[in-house]
Amino acid sequence: MNGRAVISIGLLLLVVHGGLWTGTANPTSGAAIEQEAQAPTGQFRIVSVASNVPINGTGNLSITFENTGEDVSNASISVRSPNESVRFGPSQTARKQVGNWAAGERRTVKYSLLAEEFAEVENYPFEANISFTAGDGSQRRAGPYTFGVQPSERIRLERFEVTSISSNVQAGDTGVISVTVENTGRDVNDAIVSLRSANEQLTLGRSPNASQFVNEWSSNERQTFQYRVTAKNDTVGGSYPFSLSISYREEGTRNRTEPHLIGIIPDPEQSFSFDTVTSTLRVGQEGTVSGTVTNEGPQRAPNAVLVLRSQGENLSPKETEYALGSLDAGESTPFEYRIDVSDSADRGPRQLSFVVRYQNQDGDPRQSKPLDARVPVGPRRDEFRIDAKRASVEAGSTATVSLVVTNNDDRTVRNIDAQAFVDSPLTINDNGAFIEKLEPNESATIRFDVSADGGTLPNAYPMSVDFQYDTPDGETKLTDTYEVPIRVTAPRQEGVLSFSSGTGGLVAIVVLAVLLVLVAVFVIRRR
Repeated sequence: MNGRAVISIGLLLLVVHGGLWTGTANPTSGAAIEQEAQAPTGQFRIVSVASNVPINGTGNLSITFENTGEDVSNASISVRSPNESVRFGPSQTARKQVGNWAAGERRTVKYSLLAEEFAEVENYPFEANISFTAGDGSQRRAGPYTFGVQPSERIRLERFEVTSISSNVQAGDTGVISVTVENTGRDVNDAIVSLRSANEQLTLGRSPNASQFVNEWSSNERQTFQYRVTAKNDTVGGSYPFSLSISYREEGTRNRTEPHLIGIIPDPEQSFSFDTVTSTLRVGQEGTVSGTVTNEGPQRAPNAVLVLRSQGENLSPKETEYALGSLDAGESTPFEYRIDVSDSADRGPRQLSFVVRYQNQDGDPRQSKPLDARVPVGPRRDEFRIDAKRASVEAGSTATVSLVVTNNDDRTVRNIDAQAFVDSPLTINDNGAFIEKLEPNESATIRFDVSADGGTLPNAYPMSVDFQYDTPDGETKLTDTYEVPIRVTAPRQEGVLSFSSGTGGLVAIVVLAVLLVLVAVFVIRRR
């Protein structure tokens, strides 16, 4: 290996750390930069910074933060370069959405970076700020967090120079590494550009190496080579080394450059999260499980679908898939599932397991890690509340019984058909009643004409009522039977006859007769 290759490797900002190749923005320290700052309701610290940008070229900047405070939401990380020599393309600022951020969780963001041809091999100051929503709903900002980024010397492979390195490889997925190389010498032909992975975390297909072929390569011409790379699920942030070499033919002679290491910075694994999952499930009823799912990034998730994979026994979802649409990194969208709970279910918490199906950047189907949600199942609750008004009738007569019906469900129900049933000694002339619609907690009154046979003993007798109704999704349901007590009273008598019922009435008649006799005797004696 020649001296220039050795120097270039030393300037690549790659160090061995914990068995993995990890990039750092401070090559003199040989370890990840760590900083910490205070925020009103949250704290964050920089865990590591990695960069692979060459002078007069483009590369990537990767920063890993840790939330050392409390849970936050709607978080975003903005980074600013005060110096135009190293910046984010045409701008000196860049911003990434990271969504919900739990306490103790580490989040990695990656930016495209440009170093001008007049940039130096030295640390350029950068600063980052974190905006987020605190637990009390207020908008907060933490920072600035300062760190340095040092461009590397232009990567030279003898007569070739690497001008750009980029990748869209994600942990747990397959992506593309793009390397742009300029021929700074004379025209060559039959060039073979070979890339070899120096770490088992990233592989080029099933092999550690891959090659691209160029038939004719003119002087000062730039060629871009793309290699498909697969990253394991446990790939962490930082730079991973790849060895680049070029074999070419010049004037009939085959030549080969010395291998040179370049750093590739993969994106973290695509992830999703739940927020505010709620449940209206009850034993023996249909309810909802709803909430919000957030694409935590780092990439956009096209055609995302939330899939309910496991719900346990006694729960029957109407649908197991909910279309989320395409979600940008940091974007959230609501979801809702309607689920039937069987009569044999017990009240208590249930564990539901979901996954998000989506497409990666190449349109290939992918699936997230399981997302678990713990939801409560409440005790049984009647669909309606029944309050009887004037539920009494005299023996041998007919009376109107009024029932106040209240919707006890969380949904609007329609076409409520009530049917009443009685046994002897009661009869109902018309046992049907109809309510067009009831909003939640709305009430309506229905009436039935109930008759009691003559001679019916005063007592309470049952009237059974059930309801058939339509749910908002068009399903027709039948309730359990409600029992309403109907009290039968003794008939009321007018005048003297009103005393003739029972023992008290008999005594009254005897007393009255005696009084009448005494009055008659008195009148006769007077005459």
